[in-house]
Amino acid sequence: MDRWNKRPIINSIIDILIDNKGEALDKRIEELLRKEYPYINSYNLEEIFMKMESNNIITVFRVSKSKNMIVFNKDNSIINQKEGSDST
Repeated sequence: MDRWNKRPIINSIIDILIDNKGEALDKRIEELLRKEYPYINSYNLEEIFMKMESNNIITVFRVSKSKNMIVFNKDNSIINQKEGSDST
């Protein structure tokens, strides 16, 4: 069993959001992540979302009592800087 994931979970979340036109429900993201990260649970995911939101990577909107909409922030300056450096 590998001790370290070959790919950071934040990268997987960003890829899921991009594949879903920039937004997805937290429950759907959790469902998709379980294929690659079987240990993930809603508590872990909530912590990750909080870190991503504080870094202005995503925005979290409450949709219902138990569901949140996760929206990718395309205007993030850090992401834009990385995209700009990739094209040079």
